[in-house]
Amino acid sequence: MYPCRKVGLGGGLKPIEKELGIDRDRQDLSGRDAIRLWRQYERGDESALDTLVSYNRDDTVNLRRLADIVADRLHADVFEPVVGVQPN
Repeated sequence: MYPCRKVGLGGGLKPIEKELGIDRDRQDLSGRDAIRLWRQYERGDESALDTLVSYNRDDTVNLRRLADIVADRLHADVFEPVVGVQPN
């Protein structure tokens, strides 16, 4: 969250993904749905677990993409302005 804010990205994961053009397989699911799906699975609904795993996979894959984008932007903001500047 803090590195995202440092480069001007705010809000939750899904709004940031949208702003950066990062797609999800399941646009229709939210964190609340994840809780609901887990509870359904606990009650014996095996298909709910499959959906939940798919949702969580999107989170992890997209977080990696987001981390790469944010790291590149931070690098550009922090290091590129001082390239060639000699320390005192």
